Amino acid sequence: MNPKEINQKEFELALSSNFVFENNPHIGLSISGGPDSMALFLLMKKCIKKLKGKISVFHFNHNLRSESGKEAEILENIVTNFRIDFYNIEWQHDGVVSKVMETSRDERYKRIIELCEKMKIIHLMTAHNYEDNVETYWMRKKRGYSTLGLSSIPKIKILDNVQILRPLLSFRKERLIATCKAEKIKYFNDPSNINQKYERVRVRNCLKIKEIKELQNIEKSFEQQKKKNLFIEKKVSKFFTQKLTFYKYGVFELKIKDLKEHPNELKMEILKKILSTCASKDSIPRIDSMLNFLNKIEKNSSFTHTLNSCIIKVSNNEMKIYKEITNKFKEYQYQLGKGKKILWQKRFEVESNKTNIKIKNINEQNWAYYKSHFSLKKYNLNFLILKTLPLIFVNKKVLIPFLSPKSGFEKYGIKFTYKPMTPLLKKNFF
Repeated sequence: MNPKEINQKEFELALSSNFVFENNPHIGLSISGGPDSMALFLLMKKCIKKLKGKISVFHFNHNLRSESGKEAEILENIVTNFRIDFYNIEWQHDGVVSKVMETSRDERYKRIIELCEKMKIIHLMTAHNYEDNVETYWMRKKRGYSTLGLSSIPKIKILDNVQILRPLLSFRKERLIATCKAEKIKYFNDPSNINQKYERVRVRNCLKIKEIKELQNIEKSFEQQKKKNLFIEKKVSKFFTQKLTFYKYGVFELKIKDLKEHPNELKMEILKKILSTCASKDSIPRIDSMLNFLNKIEKNSSFTHTLNSCIIKVSNNEMKIYKEITNKFKEYQYQLGKGKKILWQKRFEVESNKTNIKIKNINEQNWAYYKSHFSLKKYNLNFLILKTLPLIFVNKKVLIPFLSPKSGFEKYGIKFTYKPMTPLLKKNFF
């Protein structure tokens, strides 16, 4: 039986059931030229008329294949023939030799989101499908993750000021291909999708050769895990809103007795999310590391522990969690021009609107010189927390966020905001 193309009604139902748009929305589409993204383009091209909005297409040419330039030209002709704006973003590099998939993906999102922000676009759609979701789940399961660690691809993810939307997660790839064929639109097959050196390709091929019954069991397990995770995420979110204290200089605080009220499984998910946000990275501790820490809490009332690039200080029935400054950030400085912004240590956004500034990390040597000008007592900061903040040099003055008066930052148009790469309330499944 031939797979059936996706009709407009079921696609519009998927949109209305999962996403909310403003009046006359301007929606960005990240289009690679493969069958998934071309099906998304076809479906959104029709749907946007009902929404009385506009779509713009972004194509990121990774320049990793000799034919990618020609494909970008063909794709541009297809899109512009429908009188839709097309933006071809070129990645200029000297060749990527390690972590090719990860590096190119990060650069793609970074460049497209920058363009979305300039164009005031707050919704960006990607064409991840059902099989992509199952593959992600299976990859993480094979690595030994549990519960929320078994995150698949969320329908909505917020990066900077842009919502990443995945409207095709419930649709299988064969139906996306059928949609392209029914509309007689051209698409490209990327050779990297069959290259065995990539983990995702190996997982995909592994799933393909499994017996139908076994594959059905994997998909059933995936759906059950989604339901379980939805329940856990609600419990975790409730804990964060009622029991967790966050300080804007990047410190999390909770009471041990509040954590102990929950079973180990939920304790681990609470801590993993905090640690992931605090460290500002997607990686999370393994189960054995988490269990070791939880056992330590039961046996000790006061100790300091390092986990997931974070320092955890336990004392007086309280737990404080803050970033550990690793060697990567010990000699870290930056010149920031007027009107520019950067992400300091991947956690704090620094923006300078009026003048050029210099930013430098705090260490034992320079703090010995500057400490007489600042007081740590006001914010109850220790030196390990202080090292996660920068020295900001402007017009022969030195400012430290949260220690210097706000008037100094306002005078020079400097903003310092906590913006971790992994938000605390990042959704794994909804």
